Amino acid sequence: MTRETYTRRQARDYDERNYIGDATKLIKGLDKGQLYELYEIVNQKLSYGTSLKKEKELLAVKQVIENQEHLDGQKLKVIRKGRSEMAKDARAQDGRTTVHRKKM
Repeated sequence: MTRETYTRRQARDYDERNYIGDATKLIKGLDKGQLYELYEIVNQKLSYGTSLKKEKELLAVKQVIENQEHLDGQKLKVIRKGRSEMAKDARAQDGRTTVHRKKM
């Protein structure tokens, strides 16, 4: 009797796709603004429950976008984590509301 070295789930979920290569081809012609929008969409979709295959695709796109050198890392962090509490609660009336003018 031969002994199986993998379970059925591993055999079902095993695929030979190159997710990083596919994601690189996907973002090839996009400019910075489109990459930021795509990164926001990917993070939003990852927060939902998805299938394993779709999650691998989304994680590959996220990884490729994060490895782009011409994108601002701080902006990606803001997209990933959201705005701070202070920035969310800010209103137009916070801070100095009257203009300081020099008296003559």
